Amino acid sequence: MGEPIRALLERHYRAWSTGDVDGIVACFTADATMEDVALDACFEGPAGIRAMAVRVLSAMAGLEWTPARICVDGDVACTEWRMTGVHRGDLPRIGPGTGKPFSVAGMSIAEIRDGLIHRHRDYWNLGTYQQQVGTSTSA
Repeated sequence: MGEPIRALLERHYRAWSTGDVDGIVACFTADATMEDVALDACFEGPAGIRAMAVRVLSAMAGLEWTPARICVDGDVACTEWRMTGVHRGDLPRIGPGTGKPFSVAGMSIAEIRDGLIHRHRDYWNLGTYQQQVGTSTSA
């Protein structure tokens, strides 16, 4: 029953991992929102999601966003994932590129409408990422 949603989300994460910006945007409805809770940022519609994807992919070399578990309940799905790569460019709330690798676990909630992602929220630990890439300001 949840196989079409599972396939959509697997396609979404594969597009991120292959740097396919068009593929990322194609997974969303025309009025979609993508929210990054750790960065306190929200991106709306194809243009907003595209701009965010271009910026993230240019700042994270070798990005791999790998789902470990996808759970589907009706038109809502939850994914447990791991994001890995190298921090090479400036990102808001993270800082300038350091060339250091990162591996961060996180979770996403996706609301599906008409076979596409309508609302997507990512939850992950910004402090862990900053410590790994060397941009943390805490001791």
